[in-house]
Amino acid sequence: MVYTLTLNPSLDYVMYPKSGLKNGGTNRSEKEELRAGGKGINVSIVLKNLDVPSKALGFIAGTTGDEIEGTLRAIGIRTGFIMLPYKNGMSRINVKIRIPADVKGKKGYEETELNAAGPVVENDSVHDLCDRIERLEEGDILVLAGSMPSTSPEDTLESILSAVPEGVKVVVDMTGDRLRKALKFKPFLVKPNLEELCQVAGKELTGTDDIIAEAEKLKKAGARNVIVSMGADGAILVDKDGGVHKCKAPSGKPLGAFGAGDSMTAGFIKGFLDEHDYDYALKLGVAAGSAAVFEGKLPSYDEIMKVFDKV
Repeated sequence: MVYTLTLNPSLDYVMYPKSGLKNGGTNRSEKEELRAGGKGINVSIVLKNLDVPSKALGFIAGTTGDEIEGTLRAIGIRTGFIMLPYKNGMSRINVKIRIPADVKGKKGYEETELNAAGPVVENDSVHDLCDRIERLEEGDILVLAGSMPSTSPEDTLESILSAVPEGVKVVVDMTGDRLRKALKFKPFLVKPNLEELCQVAGKELTGTDDIIAEAEKLKKAGARNVIVSMGADGAILVDKDGGVHKCKAPSGKPLGAFGAGDSMTAGFIKGFLDEHDYDYALKLGVAAGSAAVFEGKLPSYDEIMKVFDKV
């Protein structure tokens, strides 16, 4: 079973004004969307599109938390969220404003985001989540992705990773200090993008050799496998046995990068579960990430497989 962990999920309220925004004036939207948001949740949605069942875990609060859970259950995704006390606030609402823009000759959107902070997370709730994680079984996959609530206890990530039973494969898509803290728990996979890898390295990485060398450092620090996503340049995987796998992204007209990294994570997991082959898993991951860019949304099965044949 695949479990995704989104520690600070949101309701994403997406608005589509006809043209640019007027500061200090009234702006009207032509249409709106309301969707459950957060990197782990995105992974669950794309896994669902790829016919891989998953269960979404994390913290929710208030009526917005109820809406997040209800939205996921309505599309067939199981949930195991911890509901926070009423006094701790509510799950955040993130406003996304998508303004029409020409993207390399194809109609697309320029997105402006206003992201909320989220509810207060206390030690008791972290312990409740850890109790659920301790019930995972050998062969399960746990995906940790996205930001931490700024109000959560400082050792939340360490507490969660310490609760993971032996034999559970942990996938980490986090940045900065959170990525560094996760490494000592020997995750099955970490997936920084090139910019995030540069931040960890403390320098610009301009060539393939530099990227591979920094990925090897993450392996020495504890990661078993490292994928570095590089946008239009595809991705590089350095596996647990020292093998280096490179996959180029197909050409296409981008509509936006929303959910591209999360789609790549889902595609890789699907490919690995199906074939237990790194080259195949990386190819499906790149296809899913590219499909998200070409569609400007979390891609469907057909959209991913259409790109897969071009990778």
